[in-house]
Parts: sequence; structure tokens; C-alpha cells
Amino acid sequence: MTQQTLTYEHPLTERLRTFLRAEYLFQVAKYRFSNLTSIWDARDCVANIIEVYNLVERTEFRSELSKELERHTNGLQRLAKTPSVDHKALDKVLRDLEKSADVVKSYSAKQGIFPQHSELLNGVRQRLMIPGGTCSFDLPAFHYWLNLPPKTRQSSLNQWMEILDPLDKALNLVLELTRQSSVPTKETAHAGTFQKTLSQQSTCQLIRVRVRSDIGVFPEISANKHRVNIRFLFANFEQGKPALSSHDIPFELTCSMIL
Repeated sequence: MTQQTLTYEHPLTERLRTFLRAEYLFQVAKYRFSNLTSIWDARDCVANIIEVYNLVERTEFRSELSKELERHTNGLQRLAKTPSVDHKALDKVLRDLEKSADVVKSYSAKQGIFPQHSELLNGVRQRLMIPGGTCSFDLPAFHYWLNLPPKTRQSSLNQWMEILDPLDKALNLVLELTRQSSVPTKETAHAGTFQKTLSQQSTCQLIRVRVRSDIGVFPEISANKHRVNIRFLFANFEQGKPALSSHDIPFELTCSMIL
């Protein structure tokens, strides 16, 4: 029987923090988009799509994504000089990186990517910061749209999601390469505590901790470019503040690094 595990991530750079938040927003929006069974689902989906736009429309987001694509490309091109590398697989990844880089550059050339021509989406965007601001009497047009047949609503949502799809794919490629850049190691947190000095030869961007869910603990991670500290806490949510485990906790640790 396969044991269930949970993976916890801790970004060490502001760039990775932004990327992981964007990934989360994309995941929520895509889930809402695929589960439109009611008017409330459609309302939540629109709100999530606007959240994604608010983040990825920032010039610095597209700039940082472009830099990360370039960095991965340079690293893999250096790897291509190694005889033992699977060059066929490597060439495919490099082509994907090149395609994504071109897409992000095309987005960066724009002043903004939010569909300004959509009065409906703009109206909802302006009211979302107000508690209850998208109520039917505040946005009668939105109320009307929500009560249209599902296929009609889906057509609008398709247009808004299609604009975001290329950025989503580029972001997924960067995060996948980052997560796969290092091999996990088996570690043990003695009495619930673990410390490790990080290599100075490369820059760690992302700490990943994988632990069995049936142990009943979760990690509290603090790290910088020199060291990572992990404390495993028992999830006693019903009994107050989670307490540090007194047991040895086996787990997998990955320090995703860019050479």
C-alpha cells in the first residue's frame, strides 16, 4: 500500500514567492473554470481570473519570468556539452523554453494584458475591493450575465482564460525545471528538529519538504542562502497551539538550485 505524503515548499527569493503565488492563482482559476455548476461558481471563477490578471499584469512579473526562462536556457545549454546527457530530451526542453520566452516577450511589449474592452470585467474588477461590492444592485450587468445560459457565460470565460493560457504554460515550465533541478535526499529530524548548511557553490531558490501525512506533523521552515532550519510540529489544532514533535521524523528534502 502506497503511503500518502504531503510536499511543503518554501521559496528563498522574492521571484519564487511571486511565481508560486501566481501558480496558486492559476490553479484556483482553472479549477473554478472546470467546475461551473452554478451561478456562484461562475461568480467565483470571474473573481479568481481577475486576481490572476492583477498579478501577471505587473511589468515586473513578466520581466522576472523572462529572466528565469533565460537562466534555465543558459544552464541547459551548458549541460548540453556533457556527453552522457539525453540530447533528444534536452533539445525538446530547450525548444519549449525558447517558445515560452518568445511568448513572454510578446506580452512584455504590451502596456497591459487585462481586456480593457470588456466593461463587464472592468466593472467587477473595480468593485472587488469593496466588501459585497459585486452585489446585484451594484452591478446589474454582472447580475444579468450570471443568469445567462451556462454556454453563454462559458464563451466569455473562455476568452478571458485564453489570454492567460500562454503565461500559465511558461510559468509551469519554469517551476517544473526549478523543482527538478536537484535530487531529493532522505533526512531525519531528530526530536522534530533539523538543520543543514547549504552549498555555497550554487544558489538555492526553493526548499521542498516531503513527509508522510499519517505521522500527523507539518514543517515550520526558515531558511536563507546559507542554512535551512526545519521544525516539525504536531497538528493539534483542536487543543491549541501546535507543539514541537519529540519524535524523530523521517522526510525527504530537496534544495532546488540553479547552477
